[in-house]
Amino acid sequence: MHPAIFYFNEVDSTNNEAKKLIEEENIKYGLVVSNYQSKGRGRFGNKWISQRGNFFSSFFFPVNNYSQVSQIQFEALKLVINVFSKYIMKNKLAIKYPNDILIKQKKISGILVESFKFKKKIYVILGIGINLIKNPSLKSYKTTSIYKEIGKKIDFFDFSEIIYKEMKVIFKCF
Repeated sequence: MHPAIFYFNEVDSTNNEAKKLIEEENIKYGLVVSNYQSKGRGRFGNKWISQRGNFFSSFFFPVNNYSQVSQIQFEALKLVINVFSKYIMKNKLAIKYPNDILIKQKKISGILVESFKFKKKIYVILGIGINLIKNPSLKSYKTTSIYKEIGKKIDFFDFSEIIYKEMKVIFKCF
């Protein structure tokens, strides 16, 4: 099975779009990628500030039980670190548990894992937001982007393919 990649210019939330694909289109596996989210979400109902040109994605797939959900978050953090290490030395990267990636103590990525039951199956939606070319200015913590750190713009579609390939290796359901 080769899950599809669904590209959008704008969505309210990639996690919401993934849930719609599962419930309305009966699609079991896939990757939703968008250039912009009007209502991106973080943990505990926090807002994820989505600036155009950054990377917003949600992988979705069924799991056997709810105990796999927390393990998936840990694996997703490793996935993002592996992808970043293609651009940035690993020793500059850090995980801020439970769901953030930092470069030089500045947030560059956040992960949101959600699960729900549909037609007697448990689905996981794994949202990943990455500051590719822009970062928000926040009072609560420092942020950065890949562009600021390496001085090179990363192509949105190329980055999607890299993330997708890493996902296939780690989760083996793709």
